[in-house]
Amino acid sequence: MAAKSLKIDSLDLDLENPRIILASDQRDAMQKILNEQKVKLINLAESIAAKGLNPMDRFLILRFDIRVGKFIMLEGNRRLLSVKLLKNPSLIPTFEMPEAFRKRLQKAAQGFDGTKVERVDCFEVAGRAEGIDWIRQRHNREDGGRGIVPWSSVAGARFRGREPALQALDFVLEHAGLAEELKEQITANFPISTLERLISTPSVRTAIGLEIDKGKLLTELPPEEALKPLKKIVVDLAEKNINVTALKSKVQQETYVSGFKTADTADLSKKSGSPQEVEKITEKDFKAKAPPPAKKPRGPKIGQRTHVVPNNCKFNVTVPKIAGIYEELRSLQLLKHVHAISVLLRVFLEMSVDEYMSAAKLPITFKDPKTGRTLDKNLKTKVKDTVANMVTNGADEKHLKGVTTAMSDVNHPFAIDTLHAYIHNRFFTPLDRHLVTAWDNAQPFFGIIWP
Repeated sequence: MAAKSLKIDSLDLDLENPRIILASDQRDAMQKILNEQKVKLINLAESIAAKGLNPMDRFLILRFDIRVGKFIMLEGNRRLLSVKLLKNPSLIPTFEMPEAFRKRLQKAAQGFDGTKVERVDCFEVAGRAEGIDWIRQRHNREDGGRGIVPWSSVAGARFRGREPALQALDFVLEHAGLAEELKEQITANFPISTLERLISTPSVRTAIGLEIDKGKLLTELPPEEALKPLKKIVVDLAEKNINVTALKSKVQQETYVSGFKTADTADLSKKSGSPQEVEKITEKDFKAKAPPPAKKPRGPKIGQRTHVVPNNCKFNVTVPKIAGIYEELRSLQLLKHVHAISVLLRVFLEMSVDEYMSAAKLPITFKDPKTGRTLDKNLKTKVKDTVANMVTNGADEKHLKGVTTAMSDVNHPFAIDTLHAYIHNRFFTPLDRHLVTAWDNAQPFFGIIWP
């Protein structure tokens, strides 16, 4: 037949609407749809009042045989009822519904501008049989692809944006050489939220050689090394070798990745020091390259830090043990001793703070109000107390910004939780540039303690 643009008042609800028991008249159809849809209809009406009708959908209609200028709504009865109630709010009190629903409809109707939806786009079919065929395609699930095919979880993730978990999954799909059957299975039904749970855990990312920065998944590893653990994870999730129940906690996730065989484990010693975006890795990056000619052992670039403490930083550390730790921090090479430096940095911080607080007669302990026991303050509290005392005694607060920011930002290189993780988390490996950043942020703070 033909497309039409019609007014709402020329459209009637279908008394044979499959959603409801056969209705006797228009009012009965309205009440039955309200009873059947409940809050779903209220939500739809509020959406139409706020944003109008979905421009991708039009109504499917059938001309009345005996009522001139009137049409039966074959497809779109919920939308039609919503608009009728919004357009004629005096109808709302006449129907049975929870009072909360009534108030929501009336509120939506107050701001409804009927001119924004009328006239409505329709398509007239010659008979109900023709309409039924189109309606079946729309409502009988995907009907082998003839109807509306719902998005898979992966497609939904792509629509929301290219989140790090999706970047990891696409990296595997494109470069891991998976069988076509497995690719189709992943595309159709993959637990992307479980992969996201793993990728979002910092210790897991560290263990498999990944980082996240501004929503981008990064790696310093050669592509073939970065691919190993990601392929293992994706295949395990796709083939249900492991599921979300076994990966809910951080400990479960760390245990899972630490159990990978050598073939599925990235060689972290191959890190280049130059992060690259995983989604920008192409097939040519995987091709074997001829080994470069032998060179002399590479020394540090001109101007590149070789130690965490810069050469021009000379503190007057007066306590022998702390002085020894400071000298070791000055002498250990960054490229070879990141673990030792990270541990010593944490120890140097706490001992320096304890020394300052003792000299300033600041309390290092507190009495637990619940048990009455005397306990040591934690390191974060001691650092905050020390900074506050420094400022009170004339220190420029902006010079201590690097430390104060770290106290409130868990992702800061000098964050106390990060320093703790260097010592206690077997999956968390420090990076040389993070250690340099941590020291540079804290150097003015240490300079006040050891002038």
